[in-house]
Amino acid sequence: MGYVESLLSKGEDMIVRSRQHWVSLLASILINGFIVVVVLVLYIVLDKLLKPVGVVATAIGVVALIGVLFGLVRFGWDLLQWWAEEYIVSTRRVIQTEGIINKRTADSSLEKVNDVVLVQSFFGRILGYGNLEIVTGSDIGVNLLTRLRDPITFKTAMLDQKAKLHDFDDSRPADEPADRDVPKLIAELDELRKKGLISDAEFSEKKAKLLAQL
Repeated sequence: MGYVESLLSKGEDMIVRSRQHWVSLLASILINGFIVVVVLVLYIVLDKLLKPVGVVATAIGVVALIGVLFGLVRFGWDLLQWWAEEYIVSTRRVIQTEGIINKRTADSSLEKVNDVVLVQSFFGRILGYGNLEIVTGSDIGVNLLTRLRDPITFKTAMLDQKAKLHDFDDSRPADEPADRDVPKLIAELDELRKKGLISDAEFSEKKAKLLAQL
């Protein structure tokens, strides 16, 4: 089981799993690529100028190797950080996880999502990325996903799952048979409460509605 899968509670399924678009790595590619190119050019020039001096040429070669490795290692670290940052839509919440060694996770309950704002630039529409702002009325949780890959699919999945959460409310007609497993639903609600995804008041309210259906 992977790290992301371990974050899911009992009965919670992953719907969409995404990360930032590769354009997020563009700055790192340009900067570290520039470092490598400059080091190599300087090495070639100095090697020709100082070729008769063997010891100095060897020292320059070592410095050049260190410079090239520095640029490559920096880019490799940025690549690992990009890969480790993921955005997930589950059947209950939106999850953001990041970090290679020290992991950090933030999530927002779909029930608390009030609105979703998608902003795509001209190049964002062409390449398939955009900024997705999740409005929850709270500063805690997932609020802004920058340069998200395929943001339309992510937004649609999130709103679809939010709509399905209405299974927990009292929208069922009075003449509809109570064929749902009420104790199981209450147990799932209790797990959401323990994880802090819903408040004690929300848990009590929904529990009362479910018990009323028995």
